[in-house]
Amino acid sequence: MAKSPRQHASWRVALTFDVEHADRPAHPDGTRLVLDTLAERDVVTTHFVQGRWAQAHPALAKELTRHGHLIGNHSHHHARMTWLSPQGLAGDVRLAEQTIRRITGHDPRPWFRCPFGDGTDDPAVLAALDRLGYQEVSWQVDALDWRTKATGPQVARTVIEQATAHGDGAVVLFHPWTLATGRAMPLVIDGLRAAGARFVRLDELG
Repeated sequence: MAKSPRQHASWRVALTFDVEHADRPAHPDGTRLVLDTLAERDVVTTHFVQGRWAQAHPALAKELTRHGHLIGNHSHHHARMTWLSPQGLAGDVRLAEQTIRRITGHDPRPWFRCPFGDGTDDPAVLAALDRLGYQEVSWQVDALDWRTKATGPQVARTVIEQATAHGDGAVVLFHPWTLATGRAMPLVIDGLRAAGARFVRLDELG
């Protein structure tokens, strides 16, 4: 069981982002705002990249790796994994992997996040991902930044409260295409640091 942050001189938080084509209206500069804030505050994070997004935004995809962020696979078409046949799932994941490697120069294995979290507890999906060299990564804290009426302060409050309550090793889910996320990021980083948090990539949680 996770300990309270009050029991840690320094406790770890992994900020993770599902970098994808939005399935609802998105702010055109949302991802740019997030990346700029992370760079300004010297925070490294984990980004699950959709293959089609990397194709559409190659410069931003390359920037992720230049700043030292960990890259994971978020599928190619952002379909629900449980809706796909075994062949369809394997083809989608491999296509995303090939696209991400070609554009960023980095292999996203073994990190994978199921779109919508669909399949994260499905034995067949997990076994298929394992055969492809992946482990599925879920989260403990949902920023709820995808909600239409979400605001930056609301998102920041949700994340700070829930991550602090979880304690060491909290994994936080964000979607950088929302304006709320961009506005929340400085508040999240400063608030969690004030609570003693240290930001790490997923491969540093161990």
